[in-house]
Amino acid sequence: MRIVDYENNRNLNDVGIFLNVEEVAELCAYLQRLAQIPDLQHIHLSEISGPSLEREITVSIDHKR
Repeated sequence: MRIVDYENNRNLNDVGIFLNVEEVAELCAYLQRLAQIPDLQHIHLSEISGPSLEREITVSIDHKR
């Protein structure tokens, strides 16, 4: 597992992610698709407020590992 802060292009070792029940279900569905569809490169779980992206989690399969 590798966790990266895109803004600073640095690895993170310790993170907390707090999701509500609906977000957990959405992330689970996205992860299942990522595991089942070989051509799918990554998934995004995003929180949008009006026209702005507030937060986003991107999950990719690391084929190098």
